[in-house]
Amino acid sequence: MPNDVDDGTQAEESTELSLTSLGLIGALARTLQERTKDVISPKVDAPKGPLLKGFEENKQSDLVVQVDGQEVGHYKVATTNDRFVVEDESAFDAYAEEKGEIDVVIVRKPAWEKAVLGRAEVDPTTGAIFDSQTGEVIPGVKFMPGGQPTGTVTWTWKKRKGRAVGKETLLAAWQRGDLDDLLRETPELLAGAKPSAEDA
Repeated sequence: MPNDVDDGTQAEESTELSLTSLGLIGALARTLQERTKDVISPKVDAPKGPLLKGFEENKQSDLVVQVDGQEVGHYKVATTNDRFVVEDESAFDAYAEEKGEIDVVIVRKPAWEKAVLGRAEVDPTTGAIFDSQTGEVIPGVKFMPGGQPTGTVTWTWKKRKGRAVGKETLLAAWQRGDLDDLLRETPELLAGAKPSAEDA
């Protein structure tokens, strides 16, 4: 490193990286990205299958994840909402035509259908579907109860004042090595894990 002749201090280093260094960082990033995709990404959805199975068997829809007694976040099985759907197209089309809610191309007006289905109710005695606003029976519609799994599971980090404190808690425990025993079977997730020769 050249010295400044006048005062004996070293000249400031350039903070810009050389193209060679950028290339090396890029190659390493590419390797780690591929490694993440192939090795680590499958672990992200590991709880999905058991959670969906647990929901089918005993309606368990949530899994709270904790480390050292502190909540990190939670998984939740996504479920359908109760809704009314058209079961008999021709009967419902006739109803729409009777109400003057048919477009020229002989399809129900989407806004009208949405409004009618939004007002639909079930008569608990007869099981008939009726318009809660007019009291009329709505032909061709059936009730679809919600609560069925959609096949997706969502993850939510524990937050406090907008900060993902769950992520911070988990990373701190990981960096301290608190999770090492748990991660012995998945060494690629151990803190400081290095790519193996096979990853190269």
